[in-house]
Amino acid sequence: MGNTSLYQGRFVVDLGTGIMTAFDEIKDSIGDNKSFVLQGGAGSGKTETLKQTLEFISNDYPDKKIVCITHTNLAVDEIKSRVGGHYTVSTIHSFLNGFIKDYKKNMHKVFHKLFQLDLMERQELEYYNGDEIIQKKKEHEKYKKTYRKYASLLFTLENKRADKVEGKKLYDQDPQSYNSALNDKIEVLNAELLKQIQEKDYNQIQYNETMFNNLHDLTFGHDGLLGIASLLFEKYSLIGKILQDKFDCIFIDEYPDANNKNIDILLSKLPIKDKTLIGLFGDSMQAIYDDGMGDVEEYVIGGELRRIDKKDNYRCSEQVTNFVNKLRNDGLIQEVAFKKKEDGTKETIDERQGSVVLYYSFYDDKPNAYSSKEKKDEYIKALDALILEALKGQDNFKQLKLTNKSIAHDAGFGKLYGIFSDRYVEPIEYMNRHLARLQFTDLFELCLAYKPWTGSPNYNLVLSKLKKQGLSIKSISDKKDVKEKFDRIINSDEGAFQTLSEAFNFNLLNKSERQSEYLEQRDRFFDELRTNDSFEKFKTLYLDGKNTFNRIKDDFPDLEQDDFNEFQRDIKKEIFYHDLFSDDLKFKEIMNYFHYQNEDSPYITMHKTKGSGIENVLVVLDEYFWSKYDFKTVFSKGHNSEKKKITEQLFYVACSRAKTNLRFVRLVSSEEEEQDITLFFENNIKVKNYKG
Repeated sequence: MGNTSLYQGRFVVDLGTGIMTAFDEIKDSIGDNKSFVLQGGAGSGKTETLKQTLEFISNDYPDKKIVCITHTNLAVDEIKSRVGGHYTVSTIHSFLNGFIKDYKKNMHKVFHKLFQLDLMERQELEYYNGDEIIQKKKEHEKYKKTYRKYASLLFTLENKRADKVEGKKLYDQDPQSYNSALNDKIEVLNAELLKQIQEKDYNQIQYNETMFNNLHDLTFGHDGLLGIASLLFEKYSLIGKILQDKFDCIFIDEYPDANNKNIDILLSKLPIKDKTLIGLFGDSMQAIYDDGMGDVEEYVIGGELRRIDKKDNYRCSEQVTNFVNKLRNDGLIQEVAFKKKEDGTKETIDERQGSVVLYYSFYDDKPNAYSSKEKKDEYIKALDALILEALKGQDNFKQLKLTNKSIAHDAGFGKLYGIFSDRYVEPIEYMNRHLARLQFTDLFELCLAYKPWTGSPNYNLVLSKLKKQGLSIKSISDKKDVKEKFDRIINSDEGAFQTLSEAFNFNLLNKSERQSEYLEQRDRFFDELRTNDSFEKFKTLYLDGKNTFNRIKDDFPDLEQDDFNEFQRDIKKEIFYHDLFSDDLKFKEIMNYFHYQNEDSPYITMHKTKGSGIENVLVVLDEYFWSKYDFKTVFSKGHNSEKKKITEQLFYVACSRAKTNLRFVRLVSSEEEEQDITLFFENNIKVKNYKG
């Protein structure tokens, strides 16, 4: 173990030893001009090492041209304060836009690909393991999705409504013909798309700094910027050469959160191999977002990257550190590392003590997603009782849960959550998507910049956005007018959509194409329902209690299970649209939801747990009927699946957030599970069965 010391049977890192550190390995890589990935767990000081790396280059390689890419403006400011203005420090969007913005002619030639529709391609029966029923179901779902995209682009390009999409019964009679007809329409529309873009002045093209692309004014949003950049580097090698001539080193902080297009550009699309050093800093175990890069192991295996492990843990207590090490699946084992205190001394091991404790109880006949509401409510009641027992009245713990349902009411967005959960099994993903398309996300970010919950207002950002909306502020009277508008929006007691419309009228926001498409899709759906007599009859009977296939089939002699399912989905969709745009849904619920997403409450979902340390954390080990995850697989050695992997990663991120004390609660449903979980958690407390 070299010069590490043994303290009461525990190995502790001595930072004064002569052991080669991760930073030493980075310095060697820079000397060899070898790209690398620094892999470090939560609290390992990865960003601090990035700052040290920049300082090292400044001193030892002052002529090197560097760009450092991070994910937030706050991180940009923090790094700049440490290394000064000698290097380019930027968010990925700022960096890419700054680099490609002058290549408008080139962008003009690939811009259509941001909107271009893919053709409908049918998978053969073998793809579905010979199951014709599944094939028919999945292929019609894919057809409907493709058709919706076609209808949306048709409306955007030509302001025309597409015909109603064919139902499954008709589609199944001749799917190839329907696919072929749709593909013919798509090819015609794609040609029209290209024609319209070519007729526009390429000088219009620019980054609009919103979430969405705009076809008519040739602007692109956050994701569009990544797409445009990737297309440019792929099509024009000269642009990649210019980037390499401009920068000797490119560093990316928190690389797992970077879109995979970013990493692919740097590691695969730059034309001159090994000319520009790429340095990635992050932790693949924290890759919990579907659109992130995640793991770069393929590049390590392929030799493009050298892997450097950073084993320090400056955040967690010794007990939490040892526990989260059990959750890693990449071989990295963290060790307690000691920070320097304000008085100049270092922490001691005694100051880094905490606890890891499991509270569990038995619950027979555990309900699933399809169980009755009564069974689910009884189960949640038992789970909540176990949580109270684990906390024992202490209010200094943050509760981390997998889902948002039990949190929504307390956090002030219960009605909003209910609207989405009545339609979707995984509502948060769809909430974020719908609220973004309707521009509630844009409005919240604008309001937050104007009046944040903590910190100072970002008036520069507000003024910049308002200027792009065409709202100029030239006098004291203009400022007073804008203040009154913001105060009215932020303090609104009106319906959510009514308040959003008011923000448009105030010129605080401009309507996007995506919002117009969304509303057109809603209106087209309502029109189709109004002309469908069978649906109206079905809905009346369904809402009167004939809400299963067996109960209603006698009233519809030709009704099949698939028809029933489609009618049922349409009823849910109709109710969803009605409730979402009702004045009963207040704008305050929207604001409360986004504030909750920003962690301004005692509750956090596991998907929002990446960030700084929290002193005391209680993790609720329950899936809340969400089949995507299964915590049991984490404790059982017999499981080895993709579900296990994503559950482990989410679990790791949640646990590694704790600084001192970490508690868990779990309702187990078998002796086998009890044995697995008590072996996994050394300290466990069995609580009486709360069922009933």
